[in-house]
Amino acid sequence: MQGAPSLLCYAAHKMRHPGFIRSIQHPRASQATTFPQQRLSSLSQTTQLSQTTNRNENMPSYIVTCKQGATDEQVNSAKEHAKSQGGTITHEYNLIKGFAVKFDEDAIIALEAHEHVESVEADGEMRIQ
Repeated sequence: MQGAPSLLCYAAHKMRHPGFIRSIQHPRASQATTFPQQRLSSLSQTTQLSQTTNRNENMPSYIVTCKQGATDEQVNSAKEHAKSQGGTITHEYNLIKGFAVKFDEDAIIALEAHEHVESVEADGEMRIQ
């Protein structure tokens, strides 16, 4: 087991220096393998994207209804406003001028104040008794 000492040295070094990840000794290689810095930064970006996606999944969903006479451009303006405030459009409605959005509860007042928005209601199941 010729490569074992190299892996043991790597493990020992990793424990003493948690930030060490730039080079390791492969058991069958005669030289250290160096990871390019670009690869490490893309891993970091992937992690950030994953955290953002998880945050959006945990946000409550709302039904946004635009004013009765709102044009398509005005509805799009309301959607863009929701996106700029951190919302994610999950559905667009054709029968009513509106859309569903996952949105942070703290920012809902800004969405309600938009000039083309008639109402913002929590999305959920409704029943008739």
